[in-house]
Amino acid sequence: MEPGVAADAAGLPTAVLAIIVSTSSFVLAVIALGWQIAKHFLDGGRVRVYLNTAILEPDYLLTVNRSGRHVMKDAEAARHVRLGGALELAQLVVENPGKVPVTVYSPGLRVTGHGKKNHTFTPRMYALAEGFGPDEATTKSVVRLEPYGRVTFLLDYWGAVRGVLKSAEVDTIFVRGYVGVAGRTRRPQKSSWWKRWKIDAGDYTAIAGSPQFSPLGVIWQVLYSSLPEDVTDEQLRSDRPAPLTRGALHYTLEEAMGRFSERPERKQFEVTINEVAGQAGDRLPMASKLFEAYQRLDEMETAGRLAPWTEGLIGLESSKRAPNKRDVKSVEAAPSSADSAASPQP
Repeated sequence: MEPGVAADAAGLPTAVLAIIVSTSSFVLAVIALGWQIAKHFLDGGRVRVYLNTAILEPDYLLTVNRSGRHVMKDAEAARHVRLGGALELAQLVVENPGKVPVTVYSPGLRVTGHGKKNHTFTPRMYALAEGFGPDEATTKSVVRLEPYGRVTFLLDYWGAVRGVLKSAEVDTIFVRGYVGVAGRTRRPQKSSWWKRWKIDAGDYTAIAGSPQFSPLGVIWQVLYSSLPEDVTDEQLRSDRPAPLTRGALHYTLEEAMGRFSERPERKQFEVTINEVAGQAGDRLPMASKLFEAYQRLDEMETAGRLAPWTEGLIGLESSKRAPNKRDVKSVEAAPSSADSAASPQP
């Protein structure tokens, strides 16, 4: 050892030991900092977003494909969509796996592939009544999620998606679920990029095999969203006919359509619907939606996706009457299972 260089008992220079100790301290500090950062994210509010295809049969059940793929293979649920009586929706599930509450807002869909950046929208939402487990859905746009909490939204997306494809004039778009998270970032949290939905121009359903739709199914889906769940006490006391409700729609359409062997003129069909609805003191509240339904029929017929007018119609006895508002209690609810169906719990 050179003269004047201090050494410890092991014979290492003191300067070398100082460097070793300093380096070890720095590494431990970095590890501790990394652990604190990881713990902050693990314990803090976090959001996971899932997007599933779903079919809602109001008053009865919800069928969901939980794989995240844009396809529905359940034959029975798909039959109700094609023949009228069920809605094809997107189920947006938002979970908070963190240990602190978090507020989410503006649930909806994010669209890419059409040349517009940060294009998000919130389509019409449907609620599910209480008593249906984790798939109870809300229409609230701002929701507070407790630790390990979960919220579900049902989105009526097909009309909006068709509008995007038509206005953008592209052949394909990609769709992901998204939700804003208060206090974290301006960017919405999105569902898996790997499970994003690919929707091509001309697509009209997620049902496997691209089946034909009956006119009853097409008209029912267009009119359903415009009708009230029930009538108010004031409407019941009024001398004017009460608006047709969602619960009475299917019967009214089936009865009115059964009076024609082929599609009638829109005005003639409107008169017939009001005639049938009038048997129970009802009226069609929004004739403009019938115009929209006829436009949709024309589009489906042009694409070769429309079944004959009488497809799915069932002969009704003349003694039957259209359901009255006082007889119908409609709930937008049903539980679901992975691409399977379940009925409401008592």
